[in-house]
Amino acid sequence: MSIPCYPSGTKEWMHSGVVTGTYTPTTPVYMAVMPYDVEPERDGDVWHEAEWHTATGTVRAMYGGDTGIGTLNEGKYVIWVKPVTAQEEPLIRSGPINIT
Repeated sequence: MSIPCYPSGTKEWMHSGVVTGTYTPTTPVYMAVMPYDVEPERDGDVWHEAEWHTATGTVRAMYGGDTGIGTLNEGKYVIWVKPVTAQEEPLIRSGPINIT
């Protein structure tokens, strides 16, 4: 499986890996993009509003200038997903990406 690559100057949808669970398209969901060996804090300011992309079973958020995620330096990162329900806020490690 190849690691998705995003140019540092692009503006496009960034997708997580497939997210499983009992979440519906109306479940609020957030995305964080962290350096490869860093885990986000549950209540940290690294979380950005995202949306479910039901056609692919992924979560997506816009990446690039003038977006919540903004632009990232070249390197290896991990996408994290946080669905929020009345009972839980799991931090789901989605998978690595490369910024080129």
